Parts: sequence; C-alpha cells; structure tokens
Amino acid sequence: MLSKVVEQVLANKPEFIGLEDVVEKEILHHDIMSVLHQEGLLAKLTFIGGTSLRLCYDSSRLSEDLDFTAGVNFKAASFFGLGEQLQLFLQRKYDLNVSVHEPSLTKNNTSTWKVTIEKFSDRPDLPSQKMHIDICALPSFDIVHRPLIDHYGVKPQMLGLPIPVQSMTEILADKMVAFAYRERRIKPRDVWDIVWLTQQRVKQNAVLVQQKLSSRHKQQDDFVDLLTKHTKLILTSNEIKTDFNQEMSRFLPLSTSQKTISQAKFWQYTQTVIKEEVDKLILQLQGGGDNLEFEM
Repeated sequence: MLSKVVEQVLANKPEFIGLEDVVEKEILHHDIMSVLHQEGLLAKLTFIGGTSLRLCYDSSRLSEDLDFTAGVNFKAASFFGLGEQLQLFLQRKYDLNVSVHEPSLTKNNTSTWKVTIEKFSDRPDLPSQKMHIDICALPSFDIVHRPLIDHYGVKPQMLGLPIPVQSMTEILADKMVAFAYRERRIKPRDVWDIVWLTQQRVKQNAVLVQQKLSSRHKQQDDFVDLLTKHTKLILTSNEIKTDFNQEMSRFLPLSTSQKTISQAKFWQYTQTVIKEEVDKLILQLQGGGDNLEFEM
C-alpha cells in the first residue's frame, strides 16, 4: 500500500520522480508524528533540524530522519513502548513487515529508535526502508508552535495541529554548531540549510549559539577555530564541492535542482554565503555585533 501511495504522489508531482525513497520517508514522517501525538509524547518534545524545516517551514529540500530535543533530564525509558506502537501502527496501515529497534545505552546524549520496513514482503532480498528517530537530552531555547505541512496531498491525521518546533533562528544556531563540530565530514545538508535559512532572512544569534555551546560543554574559542577551519575547507576543497552536489541531488526535486546545483555559479554563491555567515557569527561572539541600535 505504501508503494501505491508513492506512485500516486509521483503521478501528481512528477518533479519528485527519482526521489521515491525519500518521498516514502516523508510520508512516513506524518505517520510517526501521529503515533507520538496519540501516545502523548509529542508535547514533551521539540522538533528540530532539517526535517523540521521541511515539515514546518516548507524548506525546498527533502529529508530523512526525525530529530527532537527533550530537555536535559530526558531518559529513553520514559518512552517505553514507543517502538511497539510505531510497529503496530505502520503494520496495520500499510500491511508491511515493520521492526523498531529500541535505543541502547550510549555515552552520548542521543537516543535513537531505528525503524525498518520491508517494502516488499514477498521479496526480503530487496532493500528495506530505514529511518531514525533521534531524541536528544538537550534543551531548546526558542520554541514556537507550527502545524505540519502536507507536501503530497496524503491528508495526514496531524494536519493543522500545531506542534512544538524550534524557531528558524534557533535552527540556524544549531546548524552553525553542527557545521563546526561534525567530526568525519562537513554535512552537505547542513551547508544547504544554512544558505536556505539566510534566504529566508534569518539572522545569526550569538546568544543562542552561546547557550548551545554551554549546554554541550563546548568552549567558544574551540568553536570559532572549528568554524574557521571548516569555512576554509568550503572555500578550497573540490572534494567537498563534489560531495555536496552528489548528496544534494538525492534530496532536491527537479525544479529546485535546476535552479541551484545544476547552475555553474551556485557553489561559488554557497561559498560566499557560508563565509559571510561565519564571519557575522564570529563578530557577534567576539563582541563586535552586527545589529544596529535603531534598525529600520
């Protein structure tokens, strides 16, 4: 049944052809949100990250996993039974084999529920649909309430119901922290989201960034050094450019791709925006500020 829903979406919106796997995940996002709401858990969470930009702020890029904060006192045990409820809901709705791996004890502050769906019950050899629900034991500082957006006309149960989500200003602060602290690689979707947020006229907020550094026990000087280091990589590394274009091609509908990564000068524009935003944030952090006292 899930495959039929996706087929109907592609028939109505052919610009998503080639993105079937991610479209499936975005449809499932609404189902997972419905379960969280029905179980009384959604009110305890704050929606964050690139998927929140897509679902609550109409970002043009598609997304995979669901990310939330739940405050510093969050324990995965308080969500006991979530995996079973997700499994039952998805199996009943789509008549597919579903498994949910509950979080294991880790040394970090993130608990992950791993959802696996066998899309073709008669063909277990074919790839399964996999996605993560990540809940971080961290605070959010600027919370608003916005409804979820139905991009595909599937009329989800949660349609119109406002949910707690970080403001775009706080999401930008999160993205700047992520841009600095990603250990293995600069994540292309972080770069894309920073540029997209600046196009929405979202401004850097050093206070929010400092709050995030404090809650993560990070030092500001180290953060600035890493921002500077990764900005230099954006400006000089052809490998990062190639990685960016390859990854973003998996998440952009044709109309957006043609206006961005398919354009020869788009990467240069991206480099410029990243450098400008990093410079603005560092200036604010070091006390220079970039806000006028009487901004008009």
